[in-house]
Amino acid sequence: MNATERLSEILDNFRKVHLLVVGDLMLDRFIWGNVDRLSPEAPVPVLRVCSESSRLGGAANVIHNVRSLGAQVTACGVVGADGPGKTLTDDLRRIGASTRGVFADREIQSIQKTRIIARPSHQQIVRLDRENHAAIKDATLKKICKFIGDRAGRFDGIVVSDYGKGVIHHELLSSLASLANRQGIRLIVDPKKENYSRYQCPSLITPNKDEASTASGVAIHDDRTLAMAGQRLVRMWRAKAVLITRGPEGMSLFRPRQPVRHFPTQAREIFDVTGAGDTVVAVCALALAAGADYEEAAVLANHAAGLVGDEVGTVAVPMAKLNRVIKGLP
Repeated sequence: MNATERLSEILDNFRKVHLLVVGDLMLDRFIWGNVDRLSPEAPVPVLRVCSESSRLGGAANVIHNVRSLGAQVTACGVVGADGPGKTLTDDLRRIGASTRGVFADREIQSIQKTRIIARPSHQQIVRLDRENHAAIKDATLKKICKFIGDRAGRFDGIVVSDYGKGVIHHELLSSLASLANRQGIRLIVDPKKENYSRYQCPSLITPNKDEASTASGVAIHDDRTLAMAGQRLVRMWRAKAVLITRGPEGMSLFRPRQPVRHFPTQAREIFDVTGAGDTVVAVCALALAAGADYEEAAVLANHAAGLVGDEVGTVAVPMAKLNRVIKGLP
């Protein structure tokens, strides 16, 4: 079996996988319009609104990617007891995700990010964020910990999609590290700065270059500093693997006592990279659960990330599209 056939086999196995995705669920809203003049009231563009839409964002975008690639997925997180929270939960169910682990909290508002975009250039004019300034209730966070603790062994892997909004907290990360060690559960993490010092024992963690620089304390500007940062993060997080995503420079895979592996970016015309990190963590988790090694998972994630930039905003990569790319490899 050659490399292309092997990657196709891994993709075929995605449908046998069931992942748990825990993290900060968000609703991404988009307002599209045309700009042909400046406001007489202030030097700002006037957007003539043509259409509005909403998509799953944050951890919900990871979930959407898992479903669009043919696997089963259970969502775990918090929404407000409000209209956007209902929309989020309904949309997750509509794509076939289980929402048994999604808890409504009356004291918070659901997280929304609204992007106002001008056509035809796809230029983002401004982003409006609605999120919580108060912490999520301890009782709600305990429900999340209990839900995961009671069911962790049922899943082929657990994805932590951390956007720093409060769902991923110290107690939960300690519990996940213990589960990973005790039960051998695959734990795949997309990190955020609020918890850099708290991640422990992941199977794979996927910081981007800026996150890797900050977390490691090494400013990455060449291959030498990249290697220093990657090796330091492997030790600091006691990770089986660290995959640093580097935008147009591709990805770099670090593992204990093994040489670094670089994966050059796939040459594509990129419109927007919103949500590319969500796609990377989703594909890596699926691939590892489907029998891939770390290098095979990185190759698949690299190709999938290249497809995200074809469209504006958060998107889920369809299996058929990724399959075509893989089957077209030499």
